[in-house]
Amino acid sequence: MKRLWKLLASVRGNGKRLIALCYAVFLAGSLVSVLFGVAEDGVRRLAGDVQTIEIMGDRTDAFSLRDLEQDGMWYTALSVDPRMDLDLSLVSPGGAPVYVRRVTLYIEDLNMDPGEICVFYKMRPNMEEYDAIYRVWAHRDAQNVYSFTLPRCKMYGIRIDPGMFAGLHFRLERVVLNEPRSLSDRLTPTRPYLLALAVVPLLAASVLHWVFCAWDLLAEKRRGKREQAASHQEKGREK
Repeated sequence: MKRLWKLLASVRGNGKRLIALCYAVFLAGSLVSVLFGVAEDGVRRLAGDVQTIEIMGDRTDAFSLRDLEQDGMWYTALSVDPRMDLDLSLVSPGGAPVYVRRVTLYIEDLNMDPGEICVFYKMRPNMEEYDAIYRVWAHRDAQNVYSFTLPRCKMYGIRIDPGMFAGLHFRLERVVLNEPRSLSDRLTPTRPYLLALAVVPLLAASVLHWVFCAWDLLAEKRRGKREQAASHQEKGREK
């Protein structure tokens, strides 16, 4: 901790060094987070808590459909809010909560841009309905491959919203739960991460600069009060 304070003290008067330090800390924290995720995922897989499960798109028992018409692997949206509610008993006999870290959709032959593809999840057993707060949007890994990264916790429900337009027509090849990710894939920056990289270190540097200024101002006021008290004492002795 003392070394950290010494390091901060050495850069507090230099704005460029302070920004560089914040970027270095952010990047180092990102790397540590990725390595921790790799290790934690490996341990969970060895323990059997996280398993890769592949669900073919032509299964009729995998999802409870709303405003979606299914014909084998082909799906047609009947409204602007089609939904696919995963039957958890397929991946967890008895309906116990399961670890679902990643959902990957392999979709072919889209007749239009689906717009917003997202996955809702329930992370508490008492959640009766899905909440927009607990939602992740798709990351397009490749053509017609959409992935969703979920929090590292047990899931009590998974719902896929495959688009936002009535008349959307597509072929769902398969849905893969907990598809393994390579280290290079984990290290590939996403758009949200790039946005955070551009903003968070600068905000942190601004906050630290404000804290340093406030600290210096308080220190100056304390020093002024001490000098004023010492001056009063000196005058009292002279009288």
